[in-house]
This record gives sequence, C-alpha cells and structure tokens, in this order.
Amino acid sequence: MYIPKPGNSSGKCLISLHYLLTKPQKVKDRTNKITIYDIASKLNLSASTVSRALQNNPLINMETREKVQLAATEMGYVPNWIASSLRKKRSNILGLIVPRTSMYFQSTAISGIQHEAHKYGFSIVIGQSDETVAMEKELVHTFYSLRVDGLLAVASMFTTNFDHFSPFIKNNIPLVFYDRVPTDFQGYTITGDDFKGGFLATEHLIKQGCKRIAHFSGLLTCNLYQQRLSGYKEALAQYDIPFDEQLVYIHDLTMDAATVAAQQLFDAQKMPDGMFAANDSSAVAFIREARNRNIAVPQQIKVVGYSNDLSSRIISPSLTTIEQSGYNMGQKAVETIVQLINHEETVKVTKNYIFPVELIKRESTAS
Repeated sequence: MYIPKPGNSSGKCLISLHYLLTKPQKVKDRTNKITIYDIASKLNLSASTVSRALQNNPLINMETREKVQLAATEMGYVPNWIASSLRKKRSNILGLIVPRTSMYFQSTAISGIQHEAHKYGFSIVIGQSDETVAMEKELVHTFYSLRVDGLLAVASMFTTNFDHFSPFIKNNIPLVFYDRVPTDFQGYTITGDDFKGGFLATEHLIKQGCKRIAHFSGLLTCNLYQQRLSGYKEALAQYDIPFDEQLVYIHDLTMDAATVAAQQLFDAQKMPDGMFAANDSSAVAFIREARNRNIAVPQQIKVVGYSNDLSSRIISPSLTTIEQSGYNMGQKAVETIVQLINHEETVKVTKNYIFPVELIKRESTAS
C-alpha cells in the first residue's frame, strides 16, 4: 500500500480498499472536519485559491501552493473525494479487483497499473477477492458505490457467472478484464496468448526428447487453464503423441495441491519423462517432490512452468518457463480503460488485446 506524502506534487497513489474501509477515525474528525475555508481563513486567501493550490494548479504560484499544502497537512485537512467527484462528475479513481496481491504475476501487473495510472492522473483503489465469488461481488458493489471512473478486474478462479458486474455495464462505466476474463464477455479484455504458451511449453519438451508428458492444470472454469490445456493438446497432436487424460491433473495450483498431485503421479506404474505445469509454483513443488524421491531433473524428467516468477530463478535446477509480461499487461489495461473513459474506443482501442508470450529456457529442460 502506498500513501501519498504531504505536498506530493502528483497526489496519485495505490490505495488499499481495506485501508479505506477500516481506517479508524477520531470522533472529532467526524464532527469537526477541516475544510478549505478553514485553511483560507488561516492564510488570508480565498477558498478558490486554496482549492487550486491543493490541486497543484499551475495558475497558483509555487510558493503559495507549498504554503497551502503545508497548512493543510498541519491542520489535518482530508479531501472529500465523493463530494469532489459529484462536482466534477469524475473521481479520477480507478477500481482494481485482483484474486491475491501476493501472486507474482498480479503484483507485477499492479505495479504496471499504478505507474500507468499515475501518468494519466488517476489513483488506484485495490480490492482483493481472495479467490472467492462472494468477496468479488462485494467489491464490485463497493466500487460502484464509490463512483469510480472505471473498473479493472481479474476474475476469481471460481467465477462462472458475471452478472454482478452488470451495474457497470448497464450504466456505461468502463470495465476492463485482464488475465482471467469471462469466456463470453462482449466487452474489453486483455490476456496473454495462453494457447500459444501451452503449445510452446509442450513443444519444447517434445523437442527435448520427451514422449510421455504430464500436465498440471488449474480449474477449467478459468479461461487461462482452458487455453493452456488446449495448447498442450495441440502440440501433442502435431507431433503425433497420443493424448492421455491420466497424465492431466486438475487442481487449484497451490504448492500443497501440486505436491499431492506429484506424489500421485510418481506413485503411478509408469513415470512421465516431461512435465508442463500451468504455473511456476506447481512446477517448483513438482521438482521438490522429485528431489525427495531421488528423481533427477532434468536427467530423468524435464519440467516447464508458467509465469517466470521469482521462484523459477531460485529453484535448483532453474526452471524453464513461459514469460507473460504482467507489468506490460497492467500498463495496457490502464491505457485501455483511460481511452474508454475519454470516449476514444471507436478509433484507438483493441477490444480483445492478446499479449505474445515467450519461452524462457533454463536448466530444468537441459539436454
């Protein structure tokens, strides 16, 4: 969470929705709020001058702006976002819903979102669904009530019905899904080329000599894992390797679930010689379980992950993986929603933008 420092010239930041909703307030703040009129009276300025100074309006000289901002800080002035948005008919705030901020891909995407939003003069309020549909619904309602100018969203793993996003759609408030998106959504989406990623990962294992390739997939309610599984199947088909559903394990892609799946796979009668995991944490868990059983990677089994997160570089052997550019996807999401807010969609916006992916070769698939 980033909180702006007093006098920050940009005033734009990434703000935790949890912080906004739970921050304790002193009783006197509720009954005796400092206003721009109090600041104006103290400094013997007009209220309009104080208002412009607080917004870093270049019509107000720098000395006056600094004096007003210092007084505002000392007096405990807090801007009323809702009142301001009602006056301007714009809040300059974007809502953001993600499954978990701790996920490497999401953290890099959030970084790209925050930096790009700052460039366009928007603040970001972020809510975490914790992979639950109920929390996602609550966040959508909260952001709608906050009158955000637009909403960026990554669907939870279990979201199959997206009706709770309808207030944004019906009221023409820009809504952009990225990464995990509804499969039948008619609006604006930004995704990685997950089919190509699944194909590249599997094809690489085949070219390294693997003929019996297992796959750890996420839940198939999610577009990402549908596409990565389809890419896996297509690579097998193109190289005349029969698809064996017994080699596909579908789970929630946590390290614990992947460890259990790896144990089941290694306990089977015939061990695979390749593994494509739909995220890096599952691939890392698989490598660790192989090590516990004295199964050598890559000599006996070669492994490819997905996302290129930090664990892929730290694990030994280092993990071959698919890079999907979370930071760039975050930037593109903001660029798209700002264009929608500014009604530029007819000439500038690609409705369903797909980022290319890249295979990063490392030790886990070495010959």
